[in-house]
Parts: sequence; structure tokens; C-alpha cells
Amino acid sequence: MKVVDVAVGVMLRPDGSLLLGQRPEGKPYAGWWELPGGKLEPGETILQALTRELKEELGVTVLESSTWVTHVHAYSHATVRLYFCRVTRWEGEPRGLESQALQWGRIRDASEAEMQAARRDHGERLKALEARIARGEQPTDLETAQARAQSPEDALGLALEPRIGPLLPATLPPLRWLHVPDTYAITHIGSPGNVDAFLRRLDAALASGLKLVQFREPDWPGGAADDALRQVLKQVVARARPAGARVLVNSAHPRDWIADADGVHLRAADVPAQRPKLPPGAMLGVSAHNAAELERARQLDADFAVLAPVLPTRSHPGQPGLGWETFGTLALHAGLPVLALGGQSADTRATALAHGAHGIAGISGFWGG
Repeated sequence: MKVVDVAVGVMLRPDGSLLLGQRPEGKPYAGWWELPGGKLEPGETILQALTRELKEELGVTVLESSTWVTHVHAYSHATVRLYFCRVTRWEGEPRGLESQALQWGRIRDASEAEMQAARRDHGERLKALEARIARGEQPTDLETAQARAQSPEDALGLALEPRIGPLLPATLPPLRWLHVPDTYAITHIGSPGNVDAFLRRLDAALASGLKLVQFREPDWPGGAADDALRQVLKQVVARARPAGARVLVNSAHPRDWIADADGVHLRAADVPAQRPKLPPGAMLGVSAHNAAELERARQLDADFAVLAPVLPTRSHPGQPGLGWETFGTLALHAGLPVLALGGQSADTRATALAHGAHGIAGISGFWGG
């Protein structure tokens, strides 16, 4: 089946809410909600197509946008290659110029009750579909899709506020990706004598809004499996969670330490053939250095990948880094959010985002000293 290239706008307000539109009557999947955008025309770049589509569809002029994640999805009527682009500044108030309803929604973690209710509803719809087929009926493609459609609560453990649905299936992945923080700070405590000072820096970073931490201490004097180091991990988690932050354990440490944290970050050398079994809601991050390793991360359905080194670093003297152009090319085709690592700080954030990074990761420049 021919692949249709589509530029999709993830329009984000400063409060994190995003814009969704309801497909009008006369279009396939009428009544379903989606992100705005449309097909690339011959000769157009992704961002040119995005700007044109949002002008035609919503009446806004895009002022600031960047490519983000590319995702291929097969519908019954077409296979689409969706170039999701973040749009953070525009001129004009979005209006439904194609008779579509519009709604701003915020993403949050769903409650256990919401997830259970969504699963029950999904199960009941599937049973009803199976009963119709057993009676010899032939549901339409749309009826089948409606029965199989998962809500964000069921598929991702996330909820939109206000509740919006049903969502087109290809709209679900961006909700998950948007829930990944855009700053990823990696620990480098080094020794027991540095713990108290590090915890003070951690508290300051959390107070400033840090939401994602990687616990990585491969050079700890007692070894990466030292029980005293595990106690430090527990202290880090105990400070992070009340601040709404998550802590991932690097795969240099014992696997059972994941139970103390919020997920795992796999070194490139530790990536298995299949996705590891993780506790419900746990995050999976993966390190990558090239296209093949990014593809392995995508196949594992990782929440995000970290691509390095982008720029030269003190820890790897003599290595020039990928450079921003190579990083941007790799990130565009990765199929999942990619954070830039190597020489990153607040000063490089804008450049990273302009080259398709989901955000930035690092050690020395992320702890305020």
C-alpha cells in the first residue's frame, strides 16, 4: 500500500495543553479526534507543509516549530507516515475553518479507577463486536475500528482533561511522548563522601522543576551492586517522587533495583532482543550512538532514547561528536523521542529542539554546580 506523508502539528500552550480537532462529517473516521495537519505537497519540506496546513485548517500563522517524532501507522484505507512537529508559537487564535470542532486538552496520569473503567468499556465493545461477527453480521471498517479503539486511559495510563474522544489510533503515541520530560539529569555522585552535597543539589534541581533523573554510578568504590549505593538510590527516589519526578536506574546496576525506582535506562550494550518485563507504569530509556541502535530502541517500544555524543565532552576527549546536522537526521527517523547528550546545557537547549530533539540530557551541567 502506498505510504502517504503527512505533517502533523502538536500545538502546545505554555501550560502544556495541546490542540485537538474533531474530524467533520464527510471525512473518513468522522467524529474522531486528531491532531491538526495534512499531506505534504510535491516539493514541500515538512515544516512548509505544516505551516500551510495549519493556516488552511486553523487560520493561524506558525512562528516557531520544529520536527519531533516520525511515526508510521497503517489504517484500513491508507498507510501514513506522520511527521509530528511541535508548534510552540503562532499568530492568531485557532478556528475550525473546515467545520471541525476544536478543544484544548491537558495530559495527566490516569487514576486506577479511570484505567479500570476504560479497560471494562474496551472489553465490552470487543465482546459486542465478536457477538455480531458470530451471528454472521459484517461490521463496517468504521464500526470495527470503533469497537477496537483504545482510550488514553486504557492504552497509556494517561488521561486528557477535559475528556476527549474517541482519538484516532495514531494520536495516542504523541500523548505518551509528551509525557516524557524534556530534561534528563544523570547522577555522578562518585563516592559516599559526596552524597550529602549531591542530595542538596538534587533538592535544588527538583525545586526548579527537574522531572527525570537517571541513577548511574558505575564507578562507585564498593561496586555498582553495593548495598550502600542502593540506599543512596532510595534516598534519591524518596526526594524525587514528592516533587513529581521519576528516577530510572541505569542497567549497570542490579536488575532488582528497578523495584525501588520508576524504570530502567539501558546502556546500548545491554539492550536485549525483546522488551524487558517491567512493573506497570515503569519507564524505559535506551542509550544509542547510531541509527541501528535507535532502531533497536524503537523495536523495544522504549519511552525515549538518548543519542550521544552530540558535541565534544570533557569525559571523552578527542571525540568530535555527531554534530547537530547528523543528530537531526537520526532523530527525525528514530520513531521515538530522542534526547541529546554530550556537551548539553541550558545554552544548547534551543539548538537541540530546533534539530528535532525531544530535550537534553547530561551530567555536569544539570546539577547547579
